[in-house]
Amino acid sequence: MSDQTYLDTLLLYYEEEIEGEAYFAELSQRFSQPDHKEKLTLLAKVERHAANAIEPLLARHGLQPRPRQILTKSGRDQARATAADWPALLADMNQTYPGYLEDFRALETMAPAPDRDRLGFLTEHEVAAIAFLAREVQGDANSVQPLNAYLAADPATWCAGRG
Repeated sequence: MSDQTYLDTLLLYYEEEIEGEAYFAELSQRFSQPDHKEKLTLLAKVERHAANAIEPLLARHGLQPRPRQILTKSGRDQARATAADWPALLADMNQTYPGYLEDFRALETMAPAPDRDRLGFLTEHEVAAIAFLAREVQGDANSVQPLNAYLAADPATWCAGRG
């Protein structure tokens, strides 16, 4: 992999986190059950926390994402194209998120060593989302625990404690 491939992928994944935040925020407006709204709002916060964690990498590499309003509109448009059906949403997420986890791990692998801790924190948001999904499908009343744990983690502290 070239350095440019890494940089292009890093920028793309950051932009997708911003889109993901808008996607879940918009979905939270489309679902009627308060429990579902809260969980979707929490997922939006997880996306924002993940994006915040890798912003220093964008700065380090001089990367400039597309304007936030464009990314937000894209995320909202994707949400508007999604049916407000909780079981169907969970099924779709359960099918697609493991692939995202592989993608984030591949980004870590291609990254220069100084970037890997922050990218590990990015990957961890997908681990938390998958754990949430598993618990939610099982009917666990505390399904949001992995999401809350991720949100409580400070990227700098988390990264310093790895390895």
